[in-house]
Amino acid sequence: MNILIIEDEKPAARRLSRLLSNLGMQASTMLHSVEESIDWFQKNEHPDLIFLDIQLSDGLSFEIFDVLEINSAIIFTTAYDEYALQAFKLNSIDYLLKPIDEDELAQAIKKFELQNSSKSKIALDFEDIKNLLVNPLERDFKKRFTVRVGQHLKIIHAEDVECFFSENKGTYAATS
Repeated sequence: MNILIIEDEKPAARRLSRLLSNLGMQASTMLHSVEESIDWFQKNEHPDLIFLDIQLSDGLSFEIFDVLEINSAIIFTTAYDEYALQAFKLNSIDYLLKPIDEDELAQAIKKFELQNSSKSKIALDFEDIKNLLVNPLERDFKKRFTVRVGQHLKIIHAEDVECFFSENKGTYAATS
């Protein structure tokens, strides 16, 4: 999983990185400002998950979303709860207050993994449906039927059957 931390306080960023490490995860990149983040997003593939502080040294992290469209999942990490509503309007998984509790972090990651797995299943199902529409299945129909005529069994070729009908609790084949 590709994880990005955007946090202007380096001790807080290191602590989050250590907590992630305790959970068997590793942040691939750490950024410290709105400007640095915008520059990084324009040049790099977006990560699977972003841990994002709201108040950065050069402004609010929401400014990043004013400039760029980011489809990554976000877990907000902040000392302020006043931005919670605005945060959840974005692609937010959770909102963790500092100092971050390891159990709350584990719960937030579990929440992300659940949402992420259901999204990939939906995407996979959509691909399957699209493939069925574009490349319909080749149906392998029966080529012959074994039918009972009195006490004997007889084989009838499918191309000889005009139709099937039922009468008196029996099913019959009309042949040409």
